[in-house]
Amino acid sequence: MASNKGKRLWLAYLFLLFGGFFGLHQFYLGRYRHAFALCASFGGYFGIGLIRELWRLPEYIAEVNRDPDYLAKLIEKMRHKSKPSFGIVRYFASIVVADILGYLVMGAIPHEWFSVDGSNDNIISRLLNSILVPAAVAIGVHTVGNVGHYCGSIRFPLMAAYITAPLYLFNLNPVFITSLFATLTFTRYSLQWRRTPQKSTSKWLVALAMFAYLLLWISWFYFNCTVTDKNDEIIKCRVAVRNFFNSPAWLEFRMVVRNLWDFILTKGISGLWNEIVEALDPQGEKNALRILGLNETSTQDDITAMYRKLARQWHPDKNRIDGDERIAQEKFMAIQEAYNLLSSMRQKRFRKQST
Repeated sequence: MASNKGKRLWLAYLFLLFGGFFGLHQFYLGRYRHAFALCASFGGYFGIGLIRELWRLPEYIAEVNRDPDYLAKLIEKMRHKSKPSFGIVRYFASIVVADILGYLVMGAIPHEWFSVDGSNDNIISRLLNSILVPAAVAIGVHTVGNVGHYCGSIRFPLMAAYITAPLYLFNLNPVFITSLFATLTFTRYSLQWRRTPQKSTSKWLVALAMFAYLLLWISWFYFNCTVTDKNDEIIKCRVAVRNFFNSPAWLEFRMVVRNLWDFILTKGISGLWNEIVEALDPQGEKNALRILGLNETSTQDDITAMYRKLARQWHPDKNRIDGDERIAQEKFMAIQEAYNLLSSMRQKRFRKQST
């Protein structure tokens, strides 16, 4: 492998570890279609595809670096098979990515612009679905079908997708059928080997495609995303988010963050760390004081006096009626433990101060 000038395997694994869900390792390798497919499917169907990437990365590195051994095996495979096998993994990925893009485009259409009541069921929305969704599905199939040394024209999956377009006019929304039909058509009529090195894709074009994909999500969120409250009322996500930032919970959280920042500016990170350690009560002192009903200024005499008072009150021999003995026993043991802990801590501090 030409590792001196090519892509590094360890770096690819690093990108996979910290950005696999966004396809960063494939972006690093320049396999932009593969990267987009991973990003669009949330890491290959919510992370499942990333497991496969773990043992496929060395092969991807060999492909990108044009390793002689890898190329020799690939040429031999092309000689034995005039047409590549799509495979169940790529077949499934094609349908998933096409489905996601189809539903995303459908969800991104601002239906409220074309309907008096804001519903999705109107003729203009149906017409837009029938025009835009098949195109999005075909793009998804073409994207997955052109990863690596596989390639194929978008023409046939696009034609197949638009055959199902009339179904959208009846508000059936058969995105899966469109994706399945387009994938079958691509594998039957378009799929072939990529026998020449793939041309480098412009990074500006990749950035534009990702920006368009992001805009679809933004449009869906703003126009069609909804949540249902406890009264079964449907609320637009944009309204819910605006109300959230005006809610008491958010305002209180913002105040806490502001106070925390002011504390850091005043006492620094070390002061914050000491405050956190103190709040976590690692020695159990605060809990012991709480059990005895005391505060941090209490002396040893106060601790002893309160312990004797509570020990007499919660002694099991005095609480044998109506099943109170078990509760009293637990309370009595907690009082004893709190007393022993506080007394031990006070003695250690006294000895430390005396030395």
